[in-house]
Amino acid sequence: MDLKQEQAKEYLNEAKLTLASAEAIFDKAEQEGLNLWSKVVKNAYDAIEDALAAAIACRGEIIPKEHPGKISTFIRLWKPSRKLIDVLFKWLGKRSSTQYVDIKDGKVNVPSRLFTKEDALSIMDDAKEIIQEIDKLIKR
Repeated sequence: MDLKQEQAKEYLNEAKLTLASAEAIFDKAEQEGLNLWSKVVKNAYDAIEDALAAAIACRGEIIPKEHPGKISTFIRLWKPSRKLIDVLFKWLGKRSSTQYVDIKDGKVNVPSRLFTKEDALSIMDDAKEIIQEIDKLIKR
């Protein structure tokens, strides 16, 4: 196995672990009534990016460090469905809101107030599907 193939395999393993961490945070939030939904969304998004990195490495390409670059490189290399592209850009657009307390439109936006349990469930489902699809792609 060459180094890029090993990198792809390890990125996919990291994607699965990162998704498991999102699921663990979700469970903790539910059990203790904590508002951790933004943390679930952040970790699940990171899992998606790890899976994209796996697919990029599998093709022998250098993995971009910038978030939009990972998505555009994945799209260029793999030509995914419009539905998948839309899902990727949907979550990319929400990524920074999971991390930063920003001032927008004259008010302070706090990550823990911006995301819901439904958001967390939605991105975990999307991440699981993306990881499974990329797992199939790179094993071909």
